Amino acid sequence: MKKLGLHTILLVLLAGSVYAQDRIWLDNGNPVQAKLSRALDGKLEWVASDGVLRIYNRKRFLVVFAENGQFIVVTELNENTSKAQAQIEAFYKTPPRNVSQDIIIKSIPLTVLSGTISYESGEVINYISAEGKAASINKEEVAAVIYKDGRHEIVRDVVDVAPLLGLVHKEIEKKESELKKVKPDKPVAAVKEKASAAIKEKEKPVLTDLEYKEYSQKGIRRVDEFNSYLRIIGDKSRKSDEKNKAVLQALSLFEPQATVAVSSSSGVRKYPVKDYLNRLKLLPYSKINITWNEVKYVSELKQEADGNYYGIISGQQVFEGYSANGKVAYGDITKKNVRVKLESYQKTVDGRDTLRWEVLLGNIGVETSSNQ
Repeated sequence: MKKLGLHTILLVLLAGSVYAQDRIWLDNGNPVQAKLSRALDGKLEWVASDGVLRIYNRKRFLVVFAENGQFIVVTELNENTSKAQAQIEAFYKTPPRNVSQDIIIKSIPLTVLSGTISYESGEVINYISAEGKAASINKEEVAAVIYKDGRHEIVRDVVDVAPLLGLVHKEIEKKESELKKVKPDKPVAAVKEKASAAIKEKEKPVLTDLEYKEYSQKGIRRVDEFNSYLRIIGDKSRKSDEKNKAVLQALSLFEPQATVAVSSSSGVRKYPVKDYLNRLKLLPYSKINITWNEVKYVSELKQEADGNYYGIISGQQVFEGYSANGKVAYGDITKKNVRVKLESYQKTVDGRDTLRWEVLLGNIGVETSSNQ
């Protein structure tokens, strides 16, 4: 077995990070701590933190962030070299944003929101709007966040996010210009306290100790169920109808927007669960064997501001693809992290509303892997 390449490890470590330094996002999805230095004919020169000058084709660059939160989408640079150079120089001379609120770019529909973020997790962002009202947004709907202190986070694939940033760039600049002029009537701390109290006023169902143990175990069983469906889907001896049914059953275990991360020599890619399962059916092996070992919680279920419980289950996935001669043609061992969500709902039983909880699997991420 070979160890995961350095490039892939860096991608995994960088995923989900929040940056406050000068950053260049490249077409491989990898952010580099660097600055643009010069526009050339069809190319751009840039200097990384090691001080070395490098030249790449302009198409390799997606979006550039300055440490103060200002950004420029590379497609906005003029095709004329001298004009593009003037844009680059002006970009790095831009004064501090000096804004009072964070900027949230919602992807569908494409919307620029502003407010003071009061709570953030892998699933949700709670914020206080410019009007002082408590608001919340599912992180699945967010493309990027630009924090008032200059940090930024690309939430989705940067290849998809960069064009969206280009479309709303002027709107963001206009909103930030307005935020410089607005002085809130009440201190932010007081508004936060009011929003927090409003959230507490909503009664949130809480698990009993017995229910907590029961549903924690159910989360583990959900992962085991998913693994059993993987074995059916990857079994070449099964009929297509049987495998298609297993795909639908596996999908019922997940949140609608969940993704599965897959590592390879070229990096880490995320696929919607349905795409991942259909790709599994088409793998060119005569036989596939998938097992999960050491399945356990690495982050116990914890109730968050939206009233749902969230946790992370870790497991070691062993994949083996066999050739026609019965020998292993490819194998890898990958450590996977599975996001678990526990969501309450009401069910009517004998004319009475009863509180129930549904266990759903969320995004599956990659930590480490080794290939054979």
